[in-house]
Amino acid sequence: MKRLPTTTVIAALCAAAVAAAVAAPVAAQTPGTLVIQVATEPPGLDLTSNPSSAIAAVVFDNVQEGLIKIDRTGKMVPWLAERWYTTDSKNYTFFLRKGVRFHNGREVKAADVKFALDRAVNPETKHPYRTQYDAIQDVIVKDDHTVTVALKRVDATFLYTMARQGSVIYPREAVDTLKSQPMGTGPFTVAEWIRNDRIVLVKNKDYWVKGLPKLDRVVYRFIPDSNAALAALKAGDIDVSAFGIGPESVDELKKDARFQVIVGDTTNDVTLSMNNSKKPYSDKRVRLAITHAINKDEVLKGAMFGHGKILGSNVDPTNPYFVDVSKRVAYDPDKAKKLLAEAGYPNGFEAVFKVAPQYYYTVRSAEVIVSQLAKVGIRASIQQIEWGQWLSQVFCLAPCQNPDYDMSIIGHAEAFDIGNFANPKYYFRWDSAAFQKLYQDSQVTVDDKKRRELYVQMQEMLADEAPAVWLYMHPRLVVTKKGVTGIWKDLPLPVLDLSEVAWQK
Repeated sequence: MKRLPTTTVIAALCAAAVAAAVAAPVAAQTPGTLVIQVATEPPGLDLTSNPSSAIAAVVFDNVQEGLIKIDRTGKMVPWLAERWYTTDSKNYTFFLRKGVRFHNGREVKAADVKFALDRAVNPETKHPYRTQYDAIQDVIVKDDHTVTVALKRVDATFLYTMARQGSVIYPREAVDTLKSQPMGTGPFTVAEWIRNDRIVLVKNKDYWVKGLPKLDRVVYRFIPDSNAALAALKAGDIDVSAFGIGPESVDELKKDARFQVIVGDTTNDVTLSMNNSKKPYSDKRVRLAITHAINKDEVLKGAMFGHGKILGSNVDPTNPYFVDVSKRVAYDPDKAKKLLAEAGYPNGFEAVFKVAPQYYYTVRSAEVIVSQLAKVGIRASIQQIEWGQWLSQVFCLAPCQNPDYDMSIIGHAEAFDIGNFANPKYYFRWDSAAFQKLYQDSQVTVDDKKRRELYVQMQEMLADEAPAVWLYMHPRLVVTKKGVTGIWKDLPLPVLDLSEVAWQK
């Protein structure tokens, strides 16, 4: 199959090789130490200020934890809260585990839960997931280990929200240093962050779960290029490639006795976003034309060498309410041309894809799609920008007022995030009162059968209205040296839980 060598990739490979040569040596496969390659360096380490999954890969469930945890099977389990109850699905009382301590040695109290949730609710803190906490009316401390969260209305996803990365519990006294030195209750603490090189976590010897963690030290190495990651793995410089081995290398590595390859499912929905607030993307016919013009099977083969699953909405197969709507707007270039003509663009139009090359699949997918769009008259080009620029221009982090892009491609890793399309201020800028009503109804429906029916309607509406094009689920692709155990196969949420990872004795 055709590879996609470009001057950009070659330059990135050279830069990575130079960086590896000058970086301080890090011993790999040392007993008690694990060296992990990740593709992207986090923009910070504060889960409450930035939605980047690169932050979650380091911090979530490793350094900071929540009241509830999602385990490797996708099940909600009690965590910092040993139990909870509700009688009306509006008032939830949590009973905290006694003796759990923050990394500074102070015991976790109900007041800490109140502080973290009050901060999430407060619009002035600019919490990246603030809308998920809109239903919270009050957080009431009953005693040191009992706290009640009172909701304004029934919120069917409330408990799930308490298990998300934005709901980690941290001490008030550490709030000003979360971006560089996050503090929590997790199995590891942040020992070192050398920019452009590595982050080092060390074992929390006082971790409240007995026998964990099994590792003494974890080193994250930032290697964005998949070829450089593969070279580092083969050279023994890293023990695990967690996010970065190219799918073209999977079959080769499966045959190599030195390694084990893990292929699983994720919540990472690779999405072609469109700026619905500007022409021509504000026209549903244009959005549908773009969808009809894209052969998703070809995109999956070209970008992912066939690994992954085709999507038709942002609800992926790991979601219990998933229905397959991927064929609802099928590949049909002739229909795409007809819709463009009806919308007033018989000769097509020009467009720019803004993509962040730190994620290899963005450029690869865009290259395939650009050639497909050209066949229906849409003359698209690719502009590669740094991750920080993508966040400020496309995702439109504050103080940005209006997204500055035509189209983009990125993976959305957050689970149960269909509510993004009910938020007209989200960077898609899609404003549909009908969809917002469906979503609001789903949020107050606790009956599972009825809620499932609403989710089916929402998925069908997303496909029919095409505010974005959902391309494929990015598969879980992890390669480790033989002897590494405890790595999750599937990712039911964006997390790289290392608490049970170990070297086989």
